[in-house]
Amino acid sequence: MKRKRVLAAFLAAALAASCFAGCKGGEPSSSAAAKPGSAASSATSSGVSSNGEEGPVSKTGFPVMQEEHTFKIVHSISTGDLVGNWEDKDYTRKIEEDTGLKIEWVGIPQNSYNDQVGIQLAANDMPDVFWNGVPSFSQFVGNFTALDEYLADYSPTVVKFFQEYPSIKAASVFPDGALYGLPQVQMNNTRATGVYFINKDWLGNVGMQAPNTLDELYEVLKAFKEQDANGNGDPSDEIPFSFGKKETLTGLLAPFGIYGNGSPDNIDTPYLNVKDGKVTFYPIEDSYYQFLQYMNKLYREGLIDPNSFVQEEVDIQAKGKEGKVGTLWVGSYIDIMVGDRGDEYEYFLPLENAEGKRTYVPNKFSGDVNPNRFIVTKNCEYPAAMVRLYDYLNSSFENKLLFDWGPEGEAWEKTEDGKILRLNADLPEGFSSYAEVRHTLSMGVLGPILWDDADQAEFAITNDRDVEYYARRDPLMEYAIDDKDQIPVGQDTVENSQEAAVLITEIRTYMDNFQSEAIMKGIDDAKWQKHLEDVQKYDITRYVEIKQAFYDRMMELLGG
Repeated sequence: MKRKRVLAAFLAAALAASCFAGCKGGEPSSSAAAKPGSAASSATSSGVSSNGEEGPVSKTGFPVMQEEHTFKIVHSISTGDLVGNWEDKDYTRKIEEDTGLKIEWVGIPQNSYNDQVGIQLAANDMPDVFWNGVPSFSQFVGNFTALDEYLADYSPTVVKFFQEYPSIKAASVFPDGALYGLPQVQMNNTRATGVYFINKDWLGNVGMQAPNTLDELYEVLKAFKEQDANGNGDPSDEIPFSFGKKETLTGLLAPFGIYGNGSPDNIDTPYLNVKDGKVTFYPIEDSYYQFLQYMNKLYREGLIDPNSFVQEEVDIQAKGKEGKVGTLWVGSYIDIMVGDRGDEYEYFLPLENAEGKRTYVPNKFSGDVNPNRFIVTKNCEYPAAMVRLYDYLNSSFENKLLFDWGPEGEAWEKTEDGKILRLNADLPEGFSSYAEVRHTLSMGVLGPILWDDADQAEFAITNDRDVEYYARRDPLMEYAIDDKDQIPVGQDTVENSQEAAVLITEIRTYMDNFQSEAIMKGIDDAKWQKHLEDVQKYDITRYVEIKQAFYDRMMELLGG
């Protein structure tokens, strides 16, 4: 019963805390500094820290700051967070109490985070830290503080991590040798995550199996539309296939020989492919023309959700939880997209191309790596204190577990052999998915946490959700492309990044419009030839040159 009451109790506590804060005019809480015996109360007034270090920032021990100072941190609020305001959460209060740091947490909804952060950067109205990165990072690098000089003294955790994972360090360091952001890493022992799922109950109702080819996919989607696949007596309420406006279509591009990491939603390398070490702009290749014709056929016959080109992932989730979607792309766990209907779905292998070959595009790392997730701006008076905050978050397995997954007994528990078991089989009352549990009770994937392979080994793989997730690994990786067929993660020069960003903005605007129109309205030889002429106006040759030079430099750096 304790777990069943957790959400109500949490919401009540959050409401009380926010009301209390409101009575004080909304100022950041100073409880950590005032509490007798707390880390903050031990600060001296001499300007010398309790561990003997000169200056306001202690290299070791707590409190971090020996002077009164409030730091402003901008963070993203997950769509799965049922509370939202981090000021009112137990884990942020623990951060402040343990470190003695006073923090003003400024949350931005996940769906508008990039847009709002972009406005702040343009207006030079920046916080001390961007907790979840910034869009077009390289363009704004002049606004950020180089952190490499602080690591040896203030973050032994990061120094050790980079020694163990030099490829992640390579992805984080700029050509000038400086490091302007600290990474978020979630090693999970599998690079096989994104895959198409299909409603197996619907397949049974129409007497079909999961598709292996593009033609079979078409036939399945057609049956979903015409044969009352959900069995409710209404043959018009099924959505055979749905995707979002920012979604990669890699799973459908791959059968046409387009499988690099240049999917349209990619921020840095949209519409690019790699073949035999050569970067290409695939929207001028015949294979892309064939892809557009196939997608138009699906759309023309009502097999694609007509809202796909305008909807967000949250819109697909709502439809999935209502049992309306037959086929959709899933980046990690199926229940994130369809809630408690996960058992109705199964993934299917990459579709075969015309020669019967399957091709899968895995993640570049085992898990997720975001090189510039924790960014200290030049508005921050004490960068070393924020580096110490980052180090504190990652300084122990226990800290990472709390801040990234939540409290024991509510989000996880220990098994008899000491493994960590996520409590995602029996959700607390009020939660519709484990993603909601995680992102309400902790920072979840929006925290700048470093999970390495050793950490991952501490988690038990026992429940159906995780068993299904890891069952994909070997079957999908059997068809994985070579790492050299993807543009690596890394940092380009500021000049190249800025030039590429201008080109990408224009190319993306044109290509996004062209692609959606071609899929919805159709494409023929005349329209294709006009496209081949029009797209040249956007200097795609220079765009490819910049990315080819970056690819070559990163391959040399990585020893490829």
